[in-house]
Amino acid sequence: MSFKQYSDYMGELSSDEIFEGLLGHGLFAEKMPPVFTSQPFFDWCKTQNEKTFADKQAKKKEEYYGKDYIRYDNMRNINIPRPLAIPNPIAYRNQCKAISDSWEDLKTHFRGKTDKQTHKISRIHIRKLEDKKHLFEMNYKHYSKDDLDIENELSVGARFVAKADISNCFPSIYTHSIPWALVRKEEAKQKQGEQHEYFNKLDKFTRNLKFGETHGILIGPHSSNLISEIVLTSVDFKLGEKGYKYIRHVDDYSCFVESHEKAEQFLLELSSELKQYELTLNHKKTKISELPLASVEHWVNKMSSFCFSQIKDSKGKVYITHKELKSYLDLAIELLHETGNTSVIKYAIKVISKSALKEHSQKYYFKRIHHLLLLYPYLVTLLDEFVFQKLAIKKTEIEKLSQSLFELGLTKQLYEAASYALFFALKHNFQITIKGGLFDKAKESDDCVFLLLSYLHDKRNSNKVPDYQELAGEKNEGGFDRYWLFVYEVLGKNELNEPYKSMKSNGVSFVRSFLSGQ
Repeated sequence: MSFKQYSDYMGELSSDEIFEGLLGHGLFAEKMPPVFTSQPFFDWCKTQNEKTFADKQAKKKEEYYGKDYIRYDNMRNINIPRPLAIPNPIAYRNQCKAISDSWEDLKTHFRGKTDKQTHKISRIHIRKLEDKKHLFEMNYKHYSKDDLDIENELSVGARFVAKADISNCFPSIYTHSIPWALVRKEEAKQKQGEQHEYFNKLDKFTRNLKFGETHGILIGPHSSNLISEIVLTSVDFKLGEKGYKYIRHVDDYSCFVESHEKAEQFLLELSSELKQYELTLNHKKTKISELPLASVEHWVNKMSSFCFSQIKDSKGKVYITHKELKSYLDLAIELLHETGNTSVIKYAIKVISKSALKEHSQKYYFKRIHHLLLLYPYLVTLLDEFVFQKLAIKKTEIEKLSQSLFELGLTKQLYEAASYALFFALKHNFQITIKGGLFDKAKESDDCVFLLLSYLHDKRNSNKVPDYQELAGEKNEGGFDRYWLFVYEVLGKNELNEPYKSMKSNGVSFVRSFLSGQ
C-alpha cells in the first residue's frame, strides 16, 4: 500500500470545506460534553455579508477587535485539569474565514515544507474523515492511509531514540511567528503594516481570539491545530534538510539515530530551530533511550494479552463471563496503581463495551465503574457512549451515578464532572437534587459551561429561570465574551446586541436541539 503525503491530505480539502469543517464542526473541543453544536451558526453565517462580522463600535469600516473567550477545565488521564477554551463565535468565524480565504496559499506552504519528506513527519493534523463532518481528531491510530508502522521502519539501523516535546506549546505560540513561517521573518517584518496580506490577516484574526494578545493560541478550537502546523512544519523542513529521521505528534518528537551523540545533536538542532519561532523544549520530558524499546507501553501489552474465552450466548453474541470480567478489571486496577495512568481503565472500558455481559455481571461492572469514576473523574467522557448506551443501563442506575458525580464535582470544584452529571440528567430525563437549589451553586462557580447546563436543567425542573436571566443580563453588561454561550442562550433577542440579536431572531442555538427543548 502506498501512503499519502501531508500535502495530499491538504489537497483533498477545498476552501469551502475548510470553512465548514472548522466553523461548523470545530468551535467546541471534542473533550467537552456533547451538548454543543456550531452547525446552525455556520448555516447562518453563510447568509450574511462581511459587514455583519465587523465590530459595530468601530470608527473604521469593517474593523475587527480582539475578544475574550470562555474558560473550561478538562480533566486529563493524570487527574490534572487541562485549560480548554471556547472562542467568541464571531471572532472564530473571522479566523476561519481568513484561513479559508488563504487556503491556496496555505496549501502551497504545506506542500513546500513537506513534499521532500521521505515519510510523513507530522502524524496529527486536519484531514477529511470518512463519514464525519469535522476535520480534526487527536487520535488517528486506525487511519488506513497513514503508515502506522513508521516507527518500526525508522528504527532500522538506529541504536537510540531521542524524545522531546515543546514546553506549553499552544500557550507559547507567538502569533507574529505565523507570518515568519509563511514568508520568512525579514519579509514579514517589512510588511507588518500591510494588513491586506494574507499572512497578516491570519496573525490578526488568530490573536483576536485571545483579546488581541500576541502570545499563545487557544487550546480547544480545531483551527489551533492548523495554526500550529503552519509553524511546526517549517521547523520540520529545516530538520528534514539535515537528514533526521523522526516523527511528530503535534508537539511530541521521536527521532531515531545511530548514536547517543547524534541524539544529543538532534535535540540541540530542534531547540535551535524552535527558538526561531520563540518556542522552547520542555527539558523535563527530554529523554534519550537506547533501542530496542517496546512498541507500546508495558500496560497495553498486558491488557491486550488478556485471554477472553469468546463464549457465545444463545443469540450468537460473544459475552464476557463473570470470572473473566473480575479478573480483567483487577488487572486494569493493578496496572493503574503501577503506572498512575487512568488510560488503563479507559482502555478496559472500551474493550468491555465490545462484548455482552450477563445481568449479574452487568450489575457488578456498573458498580465498579461508579466507584472508579468518583476516584478518577477523567473517565466521565466515556460513560455515555461506552457504558450507558453499550450496556443499556437502566435510567435509575444512571441517575444514582449522576447524583454522586454531581456532588463530587461541587465538593471538589470539578465543574466538568458536575456539568456531565447535568448532561446525563438532561439526556435521560431525570432531575439532579441539591440542597439549597442549583442556581446559587452555579452562580458561585462562575463557570460558563456549568452555568448553562444548570440553566437548561432548571428550565425543565424549577422556577429559577428569572434568576438565570438576571445573572445573564449582568454578564451581558460586564463581560459578555467570557460568558457569551450562557448569556446568548439565556437572554431574549431584544436583550442582545448585534449580530447576536439577528442570530437569535433566526433561531440560531449552540445547544443541540434534543437538550434545549427546541
